[in-house]
Order: sequence, then C-alpha cells, then structure tokens
Amino acid sequence: MILFENVTKTYPRTTRPALDDVNLEIPRGEFAFVVGTSGSGKSTMMQLVMKEQDVSRGRILVAGRDLDRLPERKVPALRREIGCVFQDFRLLPNKTVFQNVAYALQVLGSSRARIRQTVPETLELVGLAGMEKRLPHQLSGGEQQRVAIARAFVNRPPILLADEPTGNLDPDTSLGIVQLLDRINRTGTTVVMATHDTVTVNAMRKRVIRLDGGVLVSDMEAGDYTTGSIPRVRLGEEGPARPVADLQVPDGYDDGVPAAYAPGGGPAEGPGATGDDEQGERAGLAPIGRDADEPRAKGGIFRRHKAVQTSDR
Repeated sequence: MILFENVTKTYPRTTRPALDDVNLEIPRGEFAFVVGTSGSGKSTMMQLVMKEQDVSRGRILVAGRDLDRLPERKVPALRREIGCVFQDFRLLPNKTVFQNVAYALQVLGSSRARIRQTVPETLELVGLAGMEKRLPHQLSGGEQQRVAIARAFVNRPPILLADEPTGNLDPDTSLGIVQLLDRINRTGTTVVMATHDTVTVNAMRKRVIRLDGGVLVSDMEAGDYTTGSIPRVRLGEEGPARPVADLQVPDGYDDGVPAAYAPGGGPAEGPGATGDDEQGERAGLAPIGRDADEPRAKGGIFRRHKAVQTSDR
C-alpha cells in the first residue's frame, strides 16, 4: 500500500535532510504510528505520501503508483484515495456539521442521493448522530475532530493519514479519537498517524515507526513510545491487567463511539459484530478508489490553517 525505498528528502539551504535514506513498507489494512519529536520528519513523510513534495532521492509507491513517475494530471486521482485528518481540524466555521462532511463529497461531484445517504451513516459511525445542524463553535475540540475524521472518511478512501490529530486535545479525548481511527482501520482502511502522544501510542500497542532527525531509528510491531516494555492493556480497565488482545471489543467505546454497524446502518448482531469480522464492516460501504467520483482539486493540504475556536467543554 505504501512503500519507501531509500527515500531522502532535502530542502534548500539546510544542512541536514528532512528524511535520510528511509526504507519502510506499510501493507494494506495496517495501523501504524509514526513518532518522533518536532523536526524528526513526520510531516515530511506525510507530504511525500500525498505528493505535496517530491523526493530528492529514492522511490515511493502508494496504492501501486510510483509517485516519481506519476504525471501531474493524475495527482488528484491519487489524492482522492487518501483521507487526511489534521491537528487544527480545518472545518468551515460557517457550515454545519452535515455541510462540512458533505463538502468533501460535493467537491468530488457526488450526487445528492449519495450525499444524503452517506453523510448520516458516517456521522453515526463517528458518534455524532443528532449533531448534524450544529456549527463548529458549538462543539468541543473532540467533537470537532470527529467531524474532521468523518469528512476524511466519508468517501471511504483506502488510506487515511492523520497528522498530529490529538495535538489540541486532552488525554482522555485523545484516546477516544485514536480508538475511532482504530475502528475505521478495522473496516479495511490503512491508517497512518503521525504523533508525539506518548500515552496514546503506548496504550494502543500498534506498529510504531520512530524517526529521529530524519532517520528511521526503529520499527516495532505492537511497539511503544518508550525504551521499556509495558503490558498491552486498555487504559481505565479495572481489575488485574490483561492483554488487549484478550479483551472483547465492547458495544461502544467509553467516549461515545457507537458499536460496529451492519450493512444499512443498523447495529450489528451475532459473532464478529464488534469488529473481528472485517467482511461485515466492509459490506454496504460506498465504492472507493479512482472510479468513485471526479478527482478533487489539486493543491497543498498540509499547510497550516487557523483552528476554529472551540466551545468550553
């Protein structure tokens, strides 16, 4: 799904590469954290995957495309297959929750019928059913980020990039957001999240790719953001610690994320309803990929924007 081969990225008038001879592969359907301090190369890696930047040396393949050989006219089609979530939410302040999510489909030329069907389903998935008419300033920071995730996922992209999505949130809300990304990952979407949120990374125990000064210094399955080893436990779980792998996924996360949904939007029932049956979660989703809609307009999306003011919650 995403392949870096000896990738180096240098910028003019700098003495050190932003990325230095990076090799990694993120297969389809994986959830991977990219961690490191500010300036370690996390955002540069995201920009390269989106082809907002070109490599100085090496090769990147995304969804089977060699980005170095990808014509400019085909870049919008690539970006249609990648959803993006940002630290500062980037919501339209004068648009409702429904309109913010629907906008992602409107710019692709989706039909009104598809918008009317897909937007409510996606808001239900992220735990925002009933908030369709609220404006961003009427939402908490965590709720605003859920809107941003819904907007990124409403077209059902095969890849979701999250660049510091919990940077403006408190620890409890941050964990809820990452749990939501985990649910989206279990529908088959590849999720790559850049972060320096130590607590959340250690709690989730997913793959951890660590960058330091542009160099890939470690790549661990079920890793953590510390030098030591910690039990794979769910935060807030009472009683003796148990590995998360041994725990059943509950009907809903503690932060309000709803249970897994069956085709048509209703609650799933029976074995595998909590996410183990990926086929059940994939069923009924809208088409993904280059044939779904018209390409989105090209342009940089990783540029920083002013965040929408949140309500006091």
